Amino acid sequence: MSVRISELPDWLKTRLDAPVAIFGRASSGQAANNLLESFGCECHVFDQGHEDEAWRSFGAEKAQQYKLVVCSPGFSADHPWLVAARSVGCEVVPELDLGASLWRGPIVVITGTNGKTTLTEFITSAFSSAGIEAYACGNIGRPISSLVADDCNLEAIAVCEVSSFQAEITKRLHADSLLWTNFDEDHLDRHKSLESYFKCKYTLTQLQRGDVFLFDESVKEFGERFNYAIPDEGLIDSSLDALELGVAGTVFETLPERNTYLIARALWLRMGLDEGELIEAANNFKKSPHRMELIVNQDGISYWDDSKSTNFHAVYGALKRFENPVVWIGGGKNKGGDLPRFVARVASSISSAHLIGETSAELAAAFEEHGVPVRVYEDLEEAVAGANAMAESGSNILLSPGFASLDMFEGYSQRGEAFRRAISHLSDL
Repeated sequence: MSVRISELPDWLKTRLDAPVAIFGRASSGQAANNLLESFGCECHVFDQGHEDEAWRSFGAEKAQQYKLVVCSPGFSADHPWLVAARSVGCEVVPELDLGASLWRGPIVVITGTNGKTTLTEFITSAFSSAGIEAYACGNIGRPISSLVADDCNLEAIAVCEVSSFQAEITKRLHADSLLWTNFDEDHLDRHKSLESYFKCKYTLTQLQRGDVFLFDESVKEFGERFNYAIPDEGLIDSSLDALELGVAGTVFETLPERNTYLIARALWLRMGLDEGELIEAANNFKKSPHRMELIVNQDGISYWDDSKSTNFHAVYGALKRFENPVVWIGGGKNKGGDLPRFVARVASSISSAHLIGETSAELAAAFEEHGVPVRVYEDLEEAVAGANAMAESGSNILLSPGFASLDMFEGYSQRGEAFRRAISHLSDL
């Protein structure tokens, strides 16, 4: 452990003479538990799915024995457990704040409705290829607390992906550079309003300690709509094409990935780094699966896996890639938002819609109003077969659902794998 107890910030040190309550035992909770136990703290992990009934609930009476509560992103600001903890004077911090408060090096924070993970992975790999030590962390899968607990170099750059869930109650995540990829409707089931969702992310600008704040036009537009100050100088120039940028033939050649590259480039140049090294990194970069990936061209029909698309903005970006209307497979668990408005915006880009999940009926009615051929299916394999039956040579069949996968799958990865299996089964029909 490269952090000594004597080096802990006062807000943390003064609260470790009592047990620490940790809410959630997934990756964030485990990371917080491991880090605090390395300081000799007694930790109690609460989770509604805990096998021991004693740790499945939390109220004001239990809260009396704690001074500090560390919570996972799944706990909203108004969650009853957090309300109970605050009612008796507990300090409530997200795991993100715990780890970030102990990080000594620069922190690059990346947020946005879409493109966060790709940008986080790309910038981290670009730093590494340029000989700059950096770690990807946060919402990308590895909590920043685990970097501290695992004795990583705390002077390195932490490239931290931050979701709105993580940003909701953060108070100690002080970014040296803040990159806000884009903004549009998402997570309204949790944040209740578009402005509330925007405000969660805007909080990161108010906590920022550095002066690099980069964003795209959508962030500027929504900021002006909600009367939040967004400085003009941080707006990226989106007029450059792939050839001018030197990324033709890479994953960043087309939209929406090109905008991801433009934000990375803007940071790179602000840091005074060699642009040639960034271009080389772009040529070597491979996206993670299920992010606008061409799976196969079969009998003249191209099949695209964009299962990571879980909101409207992701669908808009995916459709921009194609010159002609696509055969679209979509639907899933509703996270809030104006479905009729979404359909009105995409209808002209879709030749036929093949729908699954809990939103399928409402989507079908909206597509019918716009004269788009539409069918509803019980499962994804049926939807792929139906889409294939309506596609012609030269068509693009696009799985870009626009909704969460949790009504039918364990996650978007499982949904993407099911799509690939369904494609392979077409030859059996």
